[in-house]
Amino acid sequence: MNAYLRQEQKRVDSVMEVISDQINRLEDETSRRVMEVVNIRKHFWDEVKVNLDTFDDYLETIIGLRQEAQALSVSQSTHRHASKRLSALRRMQEVPYFGRIDYMEEGDSSAERIYIGTSTLCDESGEHFLVYDWRAPVSSVYYDCSPGPAKYTTPGGIIHGTLEKKWQYLIRDGIIQSMFDTSLTIGDEILQQVLGKGSDKQMHSIVATIQQEQNRIIRHERGLMLIVHGAAGSGKTSAALQRIAYLLYKYRDVLNADQIILFSPNSMFNHYVSNVLPELGEENMQQVTFQEYLNRRLKSDFEVENPYDQLEYVLTAGDDHLYETRLSSIRFKASTRFFDAINTYSESLEQSGMVFKGMNFRGKTMVTAKQMEDAFYSSDTSLRFHNRVEKLKDWLLKQIDAAEKVEWAKP
Repeated sequence: MNAYLRQEQKRVDSVMEVISDQINRLEDETSRRVMEVVNIRKHFWDEVKVNLDTFDDYLETIIGLRQEAQALSVSQSTHRHASKRLSALRRMQEVPYFGRIDYMEEGDSSAERIYIGTSTLCDESGEHFLVYDWRAPVSSVYYDCSPGPAKYTTPGGIIHGTLEKKWQYLIRDGIIQSMFDTSLTIGDEILQQVLGKGSDKQMHSIVATIQQEQNRIIRHERGLMLIVHGAAGSGKTSAALQRIAYLLYKYRDVLNADQIILFSPNSMFNHYVSNVLPELGEENMQQVTFQEYLNRRLKSDFEVENPYDQLEYVLTAGDDHLYETRLSSIRFKASTRFFDAINTYSESLEQSGMVFKGMNFRGKTMVTAKQMEDAFYSSDTSLRFHNRVEKLKDWLLKQIDAAEKVEWAKP
């Protein structure tokens, strides 16, 4: 082992020690938080005095319930975050990081060594980064740039500088098995070893192998809709899942996995991709086939035909007197003309035609259908449909709050 490799291994050893220390601390914390949650649940009603004799007693009971519920929510949230971080650290025990860039910002006299892995790691003081998350703004330099002038975008603006070197590592269980300086995003040796480990018929997170074109897809933010077109095996699914992980990281204050739906071709595909987001430290999003989604949304009003029954009819029901009519209907519903018709109808609802149902409480009308219609169509006509729905929702919540205050004020 040459001197430079020994120096890098020494750094890996120190990082592994920090990871182990943080794991030990979080294991104690998660155990403590579990007991705290169990204790709050066990004694929840012991801490709440239920008295509904007068309005003041009722109000005091409600306040007590909210305080206990909030305490339980805080403990559960803290335990959830600690458990998530603990899982990320345990994954880092296997591979603490996979890349490094030596980047010198404009105005600096020396380059900073920035190590990149699947999650962020700071030292015990919390002031110095030992490893940067692959989704952090500075990490885009690793995927997008070759040695020379480079830049990356942050919320505060564009950071210009120079990429002096780019290193790639293959680390397993705290031991450097391979490392080399390269001007490419991924070396053949690392790519072969990373891909060679997957033999359990599941897709794995291989963020060390992201190419420049894939990185542009993953970090794309210039439009609300992104369509990726490519041949089979070109990495579309991998880029899509890594994009989900990137969005969950960047917008973690307002976005969570429950708000994302992945439409899969079949349940086998769901199993195939189920390992990717957990490997990146994120919870899995909702995964459904489009048929399952339609059944869930429409089953109360319509009977949804599945593709197999439709195919059976097309192939075997040629004697049915409605056969040609139905085939024409199937062709039309699969055409761009039908899509355009749906869009036209949707746009027309911005002007008129929405059907509302009034809201009742204890047999009394809180908001009539006419009031909802007036509120929807009297708002700014330049607003798109979904914006008007949001405004209507906010207006309805205000009406509910007003009605709630009236009810509470009654003797």
